[in-house]
Amino acid sequence: MDSIRIRSGSRGFTLVELLVVVAIIIILAAILVILLAHVRDNASVASCESNERMIAAALDSYAVDHEGQYPTASGTVNSGLFGGPGNPYLTNDNLVDPASSQPYLYSAGPGTCTNPDAVYQIVDQGGHSSSSLIALLSADANQDSIAFCSDRGLYAFQSGAAGASGVNNNPQSQPPSGP
Repeated sequence: MDSIRIRSGSRGFTLVELLVVVAIIIILAAILVILLAHVRDNASVASCESNERMIAAALDSYAVDHEGQYPTASGTVNSGLFGGPGNPYLTNDNLVDPASSQPYLYSAGPGTCTNPDAVYQIVDQGGHSSSSLIALLSADANQDSIAFCSDRGLYAFQSGAAGASGVNNNPQSQPPSGP
């Protein structure tokens, strides 16, 4: 029994030391979660931008093949807008905004574009983080949507509200244009 000795000088960690280590780990995990959420939001915006550019390219290809005429129907962007299934312009009918899981909307004519000569507008239906839209030079912290105007390219705006030009930003509730 003499071989088992307890050293009087050795000790374990105190409760305070363990709590400090656990607190540091929790703080680092919280920072990581915040960073991952921001990266996810940025990826969503980048994917939306890419989708809208792809739709714009399909619209431009359609116009080239149809003597400069863009689709005249407004509404959800799907293969029906380009002549139905089997068209060479847009083959993915399940193209949705990654932030809202809603389909993109197409407006023949300027829609909410500031230039009344714009040929078309493509709009997502909101759901993006305002801080993620800074890359689109958003000036308003409440902006949550991305649009593509034929004359301007991509820009950010607040869905469902009047924009700086006083135009309704909700393409589904726009009054019909004059004759």
